[in-house]
Amino acid sequence: MGGIGRRLAIQVRRTAGYLKAGLCGQGPERDDLVLLIKATAAATAAWYLARWLLPRTVLSFAPLTALLVSQATLYRSLRHGAQYVAALVVGVGLAAGLASWAGVHGWTFVLLALAGLVLARPRPLGEHGFQVVVVAIFAFDAGRGHLGYCLQLVAAVALGAGCGALVQTVAAPARRPVHRRLRVAALFTNLADLLRTAAHSLSTEDARSALTDASTWRERAARISGEAGAAAASVAAEQENARLNPRPDPADSHRLLARSESAICTAHLCATHLQSLARGLDHARADGKEDCLSSSFRRGCADALHHLADGLEQTGHVKRTTTEELEDALTGARSSLHELLGMPEETDARRRDCLILRGALLNDIERIAVELERAPANMDRAEQTARCRPRKVSMIAARKPSRSESPPH
Repeated sequence: MGGIGRRLAIQVRRTAGYLKAGLCGQGPERDDLVLLIKATAAATAAWYLARWLLPRTVLSFAPLTALLVSQATLYRSLRHGAQYVAALVVGVGLAAGLASWAGVHGWTFVLLALAGLVLARPRPLGEHGFQVVVVAIFAFDAGRGHLGYCLQLVAAVALGAGCGALVQTVAAPARRPVHRRLRVAALFTNLADLLRTAAHSLSTEDARSALTDASTWRERAARISGEAGAAAASVAAEQENARLNPRPDPADSHRLLARSESAICTAHLCATHLQSLARGLDHARADGKEDCLSSSFRRGCADALHHLADGLEQTGHVKRTTTEELEDALTGARSSLHELLGMPEETDARRRDCLILRGALLNDIERIAVELERAPANMDRAEQTARCRPRKVSMIAARKPSRSESPPH
């Protein structure tokens, strides 16, 4: 009992901290609390309306559908609602048709289940395809396939979906693309700090001391790579949040989010190359090959990493700016690399394994420089594509209504 009590106390403290974070500041906790409130409001409204308009036999479907429709974005709410209603219509249609044709029997139930499983497979129904079978069995068994009951069931689900969609439209999630950009900038700042840390250690005179923390750099680079994945998911969520959202665009989010998405890809690639660099240094220390990296070679690598760190910070701004600072940083890095390539071979570096080690390290540094060099053009291209996208969507919307983790509310 003592262990259960401690676990319960820990869970209570976590819940209290979660609620405090949601009430005191913006963040994922606040987003979840707002979504819970909206889902509760939608379900309650659906329940009251269903009690007033529909029989009790189908009443529960209305609030349950409202809860299902209450998603993190308006686009996702409408998509889930449309898919669920479509699955229900197919299911009740199948149950009513089969019951009126052959009656309610064991062998007709087999046909119902088989046909429902087949009809649940089309991709347009998404993750709600299995609801075709569930609703068909419910209408076939509880409603005996009667058309009146099936229509009441459809009405209850449509009522719940309408309540959920209405609440999500009236209280649409807030749009915060600037917060996503700041997250991307922080990602580049962390990566630049790691490069400077590695450069500072490589400048140490003692070869073995210079490589002592190589395994730590590798772990930090791996964490940054994971943060890049989380940042990409955050940007994708905000891009989805912008679809069909009636709130005004606060900062030209199509452009800003597209540039952020491209910048995250650059950060991920740079972190991958840095992991390779750290892996090579870590293996050199473990194999006792520190002497392959002379102090002058390590200082040259450190200078190149310092320049690349400046380039990372410039790239992390995301906004379109002059590239003079980035070009200066890349020029400095390539100058250091050129000096390293022209450095005369030392006696202890003539061994083939030492030459391979040096070449691998220089190659990883050069790859980071290449990624930063390509970053402005890639972000401009992504921005241009994003600017064309709204015009295409508007033309489609003129012909027919379009259907559009978690963005903030």
